[in-house]
Amino acid sequence: MKIDIQETTPTQRVIKIEIPADEVTQEFQRVSSDINKRVRVHGFRPGKAPLSIIEKNYKSEIEEDVLKKLVPDYYRRAIKDAGITPVDLPQIENVNLNKDAPLTFTVKIEIRPKFDVAPYEGIEIIKKDASVTKDDVDKVIDRLRDRLSTLESREDGHLILEGDFAVVDAEGLINGEPFKDGVIKDHMIEIGSKNFIEGVEEKLIGHKKNENIEVKINYPEDHQNKDLAGNEMLFKMNIKEVKKKILPNLDDEFAKDIGGFASFDELRKKIEEDLEAQKGSINRESYRKDVLKKLVDGTSFDVSPVMVEKELRYMLYNAKQQSQQYGKAISEDEEENLKKEYEPIAMERVKGFLILDVIADKENVSVSNEEVEAEIRRMAASMNQNIDELKKYIKSKEGVIENIIGRLREDKTLDIIVSKAVFKEAA
Repeated sequence: MKIDIQETTPTQRVIKIEIPADEVTQEFQRVSSDINKRVRVHGFRPGKAPLSIIEKNYKSEIEEDVLKKLVPDYYRRAIKDAGITPVDLPQIENVNLNKDAPLTFTVKIEIRPKFDVAPYEGIEIIKKDASVTKDDVDKVIDRLRDRLSTLESREDGHLILEGDFAVVDAEGLINGEPFKDGVIKDHMIEIGSKNFIEGVEEKLIGHKKNENIEVKINYPEDHQNKDLAGNEMLFKMNIKEVKKKILPNLDDEFAKDIGGFASFDELRKKIEEDLEAQKGSINRESYRKDVLKKLVDGTSFDVSPVMVEKELRYMLYNAKQQSQQYGKAISEDEEENLKKEYEPIAMERVKGFLILDVIADKENVSVSNEEVEAEIRRMAASMNQNIDELKKYIKSKEGVIENIIGRLREDKTLDIIVSKAVFKEAA
């Protein structure tokens, strides 16, 4: 086999391959013999027809089978001998096939660039606060307390205050005309939550049960809701009931109701531990991003457009899937705008992946079966999915397990880089 490699760009190679004539002839004979065994030729017993007749009658089929065998085999041998790792499927061109003559063809491939990684030991990063304060714990407890709260009716004649809950029947009119979904019944409004129509909650303050009130709201021309923009809304409401929130006492019984804790102190301790773990995880991810950004900015090399295009397609696919979950399709114009927005991000992601791969090789980073198993269990827990069903899905989808291993390898590599970093106190 003869090969000639031309570097057309830093990330593209054109390989001219020549397969010796004797090997081409042997493959022609092998394919012709196989066809001879399974076809019937008039006047001859199965498998006994002269190969010259077979080659004449089945010329196209023989040539196709010869190419299917020789081209991939010799392409793989050529790139292995040359130490080349393609990042995409090859483009096969200029195929020249004749029996008893060398087979020649050209392969155009995109490859990973070769480059020197910027020094990754001693990268300076700003140290982040990892402490958990009493106020942090109190905020979590307040949210838990709110979750176990109950509502109790206010006495008749009570004037609505911020923080109260009003149960109302209401009808909305725009410019004097009813509008779609403008009638609501037994709707509960938390005063001050800003979860209801803008401008209505504060108008309820100072009123009481069984009162009928009207609220007028003038919306500006540039209001985000086109149906309301530039219009006047009249909201007619009947206050059917007023309620107040009753919060549970912060004691051992509360801790037991929340999660079976033996005491309130034990609950506080568990919350503090969880917050510390959460903060540590957030900081660790932030450190990973910091060191990777510095490595990407500090390492200059050309990236294959094919790799960037693949990453861009992946990002656009995810954006479309996410949009569809909310019942919205991305228009062609929106897709073009997203492409422009995502292109530099895709480029940075590809560079980061390539840099980490080089460092992982230098540091001999590997991923064990136990680490993969632990990650799948973590994924199942986070998605509230049965572990066996998730494993079955992963096995059924090509490339999923490889992606998991690749992500774990990247994370381990980033953790090595962070462990070698120099932490500076914030100014």
